Amino acid sequence: MKISNYSGAADLFTFPYNSTSLDDEINMDHSTTHMPYQDSSHITSGGGITPKKLVLQGHFSGSSKLTSYRSLAKHFSEDYKLKKFYFESDKFALGVGRSCKQTNAGGRTNFIDYVANFESIIGILLGDTEKTSGTNAGDVTTFVTEITGTVTSGASDIVLTDAFGNQVTIPSSALTTGQAIVYKLVQMVDSGSGIYVSEYAYVTIAGTQTRTVQTTGGFGLLQLAAAANITTVTTTNLTNPVKKFRDGWSD
Repeated sequence: MKISNYSGAADLFTFPYNSTSLDDEINMDHSTTHMPYQDSSHITSGGGITPKKLVLQGHFSGSSKLTSYRSLAKHFSEDYKLKKFYFESDKFALGVGRSCKQTNAGGRTNFIDYVANFESIIGILLGDTEKTSGTNAGDVTTFVTEITGTVTSGASDIVLTDAFGNQVTIPSSALTTGQAIVYKLVQMVDSGSGIYVSEYAYVTIAGTQTRTVQTTGGFGLLQLAAAANITTVTTTNLTNPVKKFRDGWSD
């Protein structure tokens, strides 16, 4: 098990040994409407998954027990930074820490027992390797994590589209030929006075975030089905586009 920052310096903490338990549950967000006086109900669903609530319990021991606990607690307290939490070597949950506490028992003087809660912002696990070609080798639909390129023509819109009909448009009014464009799935953004907010479909033009991005189809988050090739995600008016994604896993 390990935890690190999603962006910027990794600041990796690897658990000396795995937690003794990990509670990991998937909850769907469909709504159920019962038909009055009938033996049937209506289900409304888009396949959405509520944020995972991961609860881990374990302990640290030996001379490094306090150092290990403090490293864990630091990551969990930095809820203004997105974290990659691994309980498999090559897959991670993306989110932030919710709580972390230690319990010291008189009979376990060489141990620190802990309980920690991690909250994901995406209901699936993401593959450790960020890929620029090939297929989503996972078992569920995943997300495009980044698209980069330069503006081909400042007189035309940039349009990013996936095979599900999700579409993001950057209007020509915000563009100049040759500018660098970066689309990111999600980014923590300082909204003022050190208050950070997660923003999806985060786009920068020449290194500066733009607020002109429009969702012109679907939910505005670019996705890639299991076994689908990244070529199904298309771009217009971008020179040398590079499209990145991570395999998506159900759990």
